[in-house]
Amino acid sequence: MVKNILLKIAYDGTNFHGYQYQENFRSVESEVKKAINKVTSEDNRIIAAGRTDAGVHAYAQYINFLTASNINPKAFKYHLDPFLPNDIIALETKEVDLSFHARFSAKTKTYKYVINRDKVMHPIYRNYMEQITYSLDLDKLEEGLRVLKGEHDFKSFMRADKNLDINTVRKIDNCYYQQEDNKLLIYFKANSFLHNQVRIMVGSLIELSRGKLTINDFKSYFKPDNENRANPALSPCGLYLWSIDYE
Repeated sequence: MVKNILLKIAYDGTNFHGYQYQENFRSVESEVKKAINKVTSEDNRIIAAGRTDAGVHAYAQYINFLTASNINPKAFKYHLDPFLPNDIIALETKEVDLSFHARFSAKTKTYKYVINRDKVMHPIYRNYMEQITYSLDLDKLEEGLRVLKGEHDFKSFMRADKNLDINTVRKIDNCYYQQEDNKLLIYFKANSFLHNQVRIMVGSLIELSRGKLTINDFKSYFKPDNENRANPALSPCGLYLWSIDYE
């Protein structure tokens, strides 16, 4: 009998050319599919909740696949781990309804961006945090986050070479920041995001916080007649696919 298995994984994105399969490049998708195929002895099609870019990490990525294997669904993770590289780990597996789709069944996705504010950052963090040493006005950061929250046309916050002939309206359900020791953590929760949207939003928030943008400049990105691009995306190393909600 065919079963639909939901797999939760985490990965260090440093040495991947993103989640999605690309010929001649190392990808998370190809490594996970290879491991699943070895365990099931099938050619399984896998579906992910989202596609992360090169260098972006995942604390919680979800993948589903159909299989006729008689392996206990909850035990799949133990069978998979020996075939996964050391920068990917299977955290949980379970059986879900056949209609479940890792991407389209997701209600919201949360991304976290991590900024290290040390004057000199320890080198072990260089692939996992963006370093910003200049002074930031966190009241302005908070003001910018309030502007981003809600439904807007985010066309100014997507990668410039991407096709604009798509619906660029997105709704940010929640966004906020936290301070943790020497780190600034910025969270964004939405049903979906445009390509590079989170990294560009963070880049613009930082420019606002350091006084390079006024709040009116920031708001102008959402005007219907605006043709200016928001600030360049920050480094992928600070970005994490943090959680996905299905309820």
